[in-house]
Amino acid sequence: MRSKCAVVWTLAIMSMLCLGGCNGTATETAQLRDQVEQLEAALKDAKEEKGQLTGDVKKLQDELDEAAALLADATVSEGKLQGQVEELTESRGTLESRVKVLEGARDDLQSKVGQLTTARAELQANVEQLGASRTQLQQRVEDLTKSRDELQLMVENLVDTRGMLEKQVAGLTKARNAALEDAKFAQTKVGQLSEKLTVQTQQMMELQDQVKTIRSVLQQLQQKLE
Repeated sequence: MRSKCAVVWTLAIMSMLCLGGCNGTATETAQLRDQVEQLEAALKDAKEEKGQLTGDVKKLQDELDEAAALLADATVSEGKLQGQVEELTESRGTLESRVKVLEGARDDLQSKVGQLTTARAELQANVEQLGASRTQLQQRVEDLTKSRDELQLMVENLVDTRGMLEKQVAGLTKARNAALEDAKFAQTKVGQLSEKLTVQTQQMMELQDQVKTIRSVLQQLQQKLE
């Protein structure tokens, strides 16, 4: 607003200089000097406004750099999380395959235990004839039962591990989605700051042109006064 007033004053003074060049008086000269002083004050205000705009442009540039750094960090975090998710997904597939194999082995062992239990019943019917063999067979049955219990415990542990891995995969997926949202927000902020910086830069350039015009008029006025 002040820059516009300065331009108006400049035009008015130039008009008066044209009139005063033909019919100049002491009163008109004094008026011209007053108007020169007012124009110099307006030029000073324009310089102050230019300094303020320069500070705003620097502040916007700093904010733009900060937003760009946030966007770069979010992109790196997204890549790391994606790699971890892929590794855990692959590990989960391997564990599921092992669990299936162990479940098949467990079924086989359970079938064998059933067969051995039947054989033990038959051997007990002939206990008087096969007393020594009964002790060996009993020990074998106990060993197989122990192996079955150990395998059962192993299967339960693997199932628990699979559940834990699924929870970790879900958590990492959530973190990746959050990183994507942060990256989108940072990108939007960068765009907004870039637009604002462009507008401020245009205003500063227009103000510089106005300052040049005012200085030119001041030089003409000083030449007239001399």
